[in-house]
Amino acid sequence: MSIKELKVNYKKLLNKADRANGRKETVSYLNRAAKLKSKIYSKTKTNCIKCNGIGYLRTSLEEARTCLSCYGKGFLIKEIQKF
Repeated sequence: MSIKELKVNYKKLLNKADRANGRKETVSYLNRAAKLKSKIYSKTKTNCIKCNGIGYLRTSLEEARTCLSCYGKGFLIKEIQKF
């Protein structure tokens, strides 16, 4: 599935959860939506260009600073633009 299809399915599951009758049905839809959200998140992240996925920049042997491009995470989230 492409990212666009995953996002559409994610929105549909959230709408179904809003219209669900019982607690179990709602939780079931929300759990499925959480799985899709994690797939979307994992497909849209790329390694940071400045720190190469480490999360910090070494300035000398005794000192290392947090990478401000990725804020120490080591990856960036690609923004998918609509044309």
